[in-house]
Amino acid sequence: MEFFSRQKEMLGSLIEIKLPSDSDKIFGECFSEISRFENEYSRFIEASILSKMNSNLGKWHSATKEMIFLLEKAEGYMQRTEGNFDITLKDALDRLGYDSIYSFSEKPFVNKEHIVEPVVIDKSKMRVMLHKEIDFGGFGKGYALDCVSDILDRSGIQNFYINAGGDIYAKGVWEVLLEHPDDPKKAIGKISLDSCAIAGSSSNRRKWDGHHHLINARTMLPQNSVKAIFVIADNGIDADAYATGIFTAGFEEGIEISRNLQVKVFIISSNNKMYKSPGFQAEFFM
Repeated sequence: MEFFSRQKEMLGSLIEIKLPSDSDKIFGECFSEISRFENEYSRFIEASILSKMNSNLGKWHSATKEMIFLLEKAEGYMQRTEGNFDITLKDALDRLGYDSIYSFSEKPFVNKEHIVEPVVIDKSKMRVMLHKEIDFGGFGKGYALDCVSDILDRSGIQNFYINAGGDIYAKGVWEVLLEHPDDPKKAIGKISLDSCAIAGSSSNRRKWDGHHHLINARTMLPQNSVKAIFVIADNGIDADAYATGIFTAGFEEGIEISRNLQVKVFIISSNNKMYKSPGFQAEFFM
């Protein structure tokens, strides 16, 4: 089967979609859906719904079904990763320099009062109140994969590949290379995907002045006991969220958390120890 490929810079990453040659007309709809998600939920876009909510803490905001869905998913991931997936770490990211203007300049630590319920959801009135700023970066690209795959499924396309900066959903059998954590130009292995997603998190991405963007929820500092992780799940949002939550838990704790989840994982520690769950069937080049 012949495939056409289209690429665009979106969500802070290169997005690539591959479709059968007779499905060329649907590329526009797919990229428009990613753009919609980015414009509504990116904390880096001042006019986004999320940015407006972050700028008005302690007030009720009307919320769409999608917003409530994402907030409830985030709460579920937080519980299942023992607090390690946390969308309320925006303050810590900003302080380290991963802010809306990409200053990459560390700011003085401000000890803020602990907030018991940072996100309040009132589904009966379809509204949300934030007491802390939030960030959907921990699962946003994975959710975007699912949005696009839904469009393609509804269109009857049975074979496609979507890559959002290394988070991938594939339908039909596709071979995917696993990026080497020490050299992004090399692969550490390869794995076949079919109707599932794979997400990777690595400390060599979005790195500056000894920091990176994968923050441990307890220390409020980058988690440095893990070098890279790959997670396979049935859908993009699960793969992305669990890659984030398991990575930020640390190597040993992340392994224990992963054993209670319906995912397949491969984790590399900072000193090159490796853990592979039984279902992670990859061919490694080591």
